[in-house]
Amino acid sequence: MYKSVLVASDGSETATKAVRVATELAKTFGATLHIASVYSSADSTMALSGLSVPYAEGEDPASTATTHAEAMAADARAVGVSTETHVMPGFVVEQILAIARAQAVDLIVVGNKGMRGLKRVLGSVPNAIAHAAPCGVLIVNTT
Repeated sequence: MYKSVLVASDGSETATKAVRVATELAKTFGATLHIASVYSSADSTMALSGLSVPYAEGEDPASTATTHAEAMAADARAVGVSTETHVMPGFVVEQILAIARAQAVDLIVVGNKGMRGLKRVLGSVPNAIAHAAPCGVLIVNTT
């Protein structure tokens, strides 16, 4: 049914839950798991919302995001899941959708963080992805 699954993570507890679900789905279906790690570049003035990998002052954001993505991929490979990592700067929603299109993924897995309260009104990553995705979207209850 699913040959490729995409999940993004910023390392937060809620995103980690979504990664676990995506890994299980990929394992169940024998799908490739695409792991996205989006970061804000040090010289960027972009205001990013949700799922952007945090980094400390003095750290290279690309290196931090790569380390994070590779750690998630290693965990997935340890349970027999084929993985590909995608690390890039930019706006989280735009990058996730671009990866989904470029890799022709069958399913995007996201957590439900930001779908309640004020963030829901102002816009949330899962909501934006669900409305613009070129494929199915699973929104995992991560609360």
